Amino acid sequence: MNRTTPAVASTAAAGASASNYPYASSATASNGGASTVVSLGGTADGSLPKALVWENRTRSSAASMMARNFNEQPAAGRLKGLGGELLRQVAYDGEDFSQSVQQAPNGVYAETYDMLVSPSQISQHGMGDNHISLSITTRSGVKVDLKLDAGDNSIAIEAHSDGKLNEAERKALGELSEAFQKSIDGLTEDPPHIDLAGLTQFDKNALASVDLKGSIKINPKETQHLEFHADATQRSVNFSGPAGSAKIDVDLSQSAAWGSKAQQAKALDNYMQQVDQAGMRGQGNATMIAMFKDAFTDMNSDYGTPAVAPLSTGLTDRDRAMTTGLADFKASFAQTEVSSNPAKVTEKDSFAYDISQKTTLSGASRMERGITQQQESHLKARYHAPVSADAQLALDLEPQSQNYKYHMIDDSASTTTTIAYDEGVLAKATLEMQAHQSSRVLKYTLGKLQEDHTTPSGKASTRDLLKELNEAEDPQALAALNRRIFLISNPDAIAA
Repeated sequence: MNRTTPAVASTAAAGASASNYPYASSATASNGGASTVVSLGGTADGSLPKALVWENRTRSSAASMMARNFNEQPAAGRLKGLGGELLRQVAYDGEDFSQSVQQAPNGVYAETYDMLVSPSQISQHGMGDNHISLSITTRSGVKVDLKLDAGDNSIAIEAHSDGKLNEAERKALGELSEAFQKSIDGLTEDPPHIDLAGLTQFDKNALASVDLKGSIKINPKETQHLEFHADATQRSVNFSGPAGSAKIDVDLSQSAAWGSKAQQAKALDNYMQQVDQAGMRGQGNATMIAMFKDAFTDMNSDYGTPAVAPLSTGLTDRDRAMTTGLADFKASFAQTEVSSNPAKVTEKDSFAYDISQKTTLSGASRMERGITQQQESHLKARYHAPVSADAQLALDLEPQSQNYKYHMIDDSASTTTTIAYDEGVLAKATLEMQAHQSSRVLKYTLGKLQEDHTTPSGKASTRDLLKELNEAEDPQALAALNRRIFLISNPDAIAA
């Protein structure tokens, strides 16, 4: 049986159909044929279900899930399982689909999932506070759009394609159903988290691009937003919400510079250590840091099979020892500023961090090739802290509460590796590292400034690695050399 088929409005068949099909008619038309009552069984906990009004009489597995979610889930939870099921439905039959449901007017009761089908009702599409949309463009140019929204009084889903899908395209869509649902579930959790890795792993032979947009109401005043894009040459995600905002762009166009999966995992771990260190130093918001790390990891998950590099830019194992192996990227996040001291509202708690990597391949031929890779990071943070580790911070308008330290952090770091060949012979291999940290601390007693102290620190180092690189013949030696080229944000960790 297809996942979507017209419901049969037959009274005689209603009793048997309700128990055997996900969406079956249970009564004849009423009100002159303007609406029809249909039934989908009882609620999971045995409670009296809400009577519902539907957009049309088309039954489907997705519609059955809408009924269950409406009666059993809070507003955000009403998208549970629904995105994945709708995408599977589209992949199964390749047909457009639209359905919406809302609670029936007061005074309408039901012992089962009784529903009034009323095509003339005011459209519920886009009326919910929680919106999810997925747009997929196939290699043949067909665009498939899925839209879901849910709120206190309605659920609406819609799927539309502007052309005929072939079998390979439908299969590729179905393979993304679980990943699509995981992305929805992450956004609707409390606190929200980012889960997009699966959406980056689409079949590039059948699909050209994937775009996801989400807007989930966290509470009456706050909403979590997300936008994601992936195609063969780039991946990006932007998200914002109560905790803060973030932006990550990954450039997949230069696959010649990618390393092995093991090298990429090592580089990713190093970058995440940098984020953790920044978070501790700047007292960053744990929720925001976790969301950024999830998103950054997802964007740098399996890049797929790289295109075959031309001989002029193909890198050797020795070349790769001087690079991270990851695709180039720009990433940043900032937590929402907070005025935590009512006596000094201009002293805000804030945290902003950015990190990036840029690789340049040059040379007219393999014999004259050059590789430069730069990694950079920057941290700016402000936060309040007690005057001692055993003291409590409880700032209010009373002078007795105004005993605290206000920290201002401003750090930057960069690492640059450069190698060059002359007539096929390695002629240059250098590693430049620098890190600068500045910590300014204002100490207050009873609201009066007692100390204003700035502690700067910094170190820069340039190393000639030509001899070591030329002598590194085995994988272990190259791996040991590679461990030294990663970004270091603490000046004390840079060798003199």
